[in-house]
Amino acid sequence: MENLGQAKKTQLRDIPMDVVMDIFARVPARTVASCRSVSKQWRSMIGRPEFKELFLAVSWTRPRLLLFTFQSDGKIFNFSLPQPQNPDDESSLVATRPTRYHVHHNHSPTDYSDRFCSPVGGFICRRDRDDEGASMTSVICNPVTGESVSLPKVESINGVETIPLLGYDPIDKQFKVLCIEADGDSNTHHIVTLENGNHLWRAIECKPHFPKSKGICIDGVLYYTAGVIPRLWVKMIVCFDISSEKFSFISIDDETMNSSSTLINYKGKLGALQLTYPPPRRLEFWVLEDAVKRKWSKNIYTFPSFRQTFVDRTRPVIVGMTGKGEVVLSSPMLSDPFYIYYYKLEGNRFTRVRIQGFEGFKRKWVYTSLDYAENLKLMTEYGKGVKSNTFSPK
Repeated sequence: MENLGQAKKTQLRDIPMDVVMDIFARVPARTVASCRSVSKQWRSMIGRPEFKELFLAVSWTRPRLLLFTFQSDGKIFNFSLPQPQNPDDESSLVATRPTRYHVHHNHSPTDYSDRFCSPVGGFICRRDRDDEGASMTSVICNPVTGESVSLPKVESINGVETIPLLGYDPIDKQFKVLCIEADGDSNTHHIVTLENGNHLWRAIECKPHFPKSKGICIDGVLYYTAGVIPRLWVKMIVCFDISSEKFSFISIDDETMNSSSTLINYKGKLGALQLTYPPPRRLEFWVLEDAVKRKWSKNIYTFPSFRQTFVDRTRPVIVGMTGKGEVVLSSPMLSDPFYIYYYKLEGNRFTRVRIQGFEGFKRKWVYTSLDYAENLKLMTEYGKGVKSNTFSPK
């Protein structure tokens, strides 16, 4: 029996490393992290740059996660949850308890969800106060590893606040942060590449505009809605090519979209979803059918009458659209119970899904993200001389 046991151990050690990495790349991030303590060999393998690249690539191919981000008592919490499969039942469903990631400390006294950008490649960009609490700065964090790094402060020409947007270039495999001057008057904005190790902001020219959405990155292009000044309607969709760092624009007709519009990736095309107010509540759905000719298709959906009261009462925000064409809505604040909603356009059907695990966090602004992909890369891998803070779950 000892010889047989020894033979099994030998076979395990003799498995080619690329096969072992392929197996581990298909395991949830929390499970992979717990395997670091099994042996030095496993820890070394998990720490390899090529394994982290493989893990991220596999994360982008498997079913994405819902990510819930909120602030409480000076800490930022991130929870993930597999998206419910086939939520086409009119009755309520109860989701499994979400996975809690590491906790990040926060310097900002406010907890508004508009400080968070849409996740890209497992990273989140947010605005936070600097260590002195005197001004806002951009922070990149990885919920899985628990690390966060503060980027150098952007020296704004007019001294106004800047709005950060995170994008990813899949060809060169580079993350970049675009910072837009928030006054709507400046032609000069800033950009930084995380991979180059310098973390120095570079000036970039673009006509004045004011971002009105968190943006979405599709095939290396960052899209976001914008206006000419903060309080006007959406006048354009800004298209920023992450690789070439060039801007282009899609003009929007007057009073077509407002600041509540949510940009989505609809089968590889740019789409937009928007709730209409006042009653009756409707969902407007645009798809950019021809990017060259700027040709849009538009459909309008009226909610079932028994769901009109829900929309009136909760004022839900649009999270996005699943690959199956279901619109996901969420309350902007945590409550007990807390629900997200799936609206199936075909058949005009609603499904309510209760999310458990947030019972101790009532009346907190929550930012719900769709299509989150886990990433094992450490923030310290993206350059030297950048302060990194890691906080373990409590």
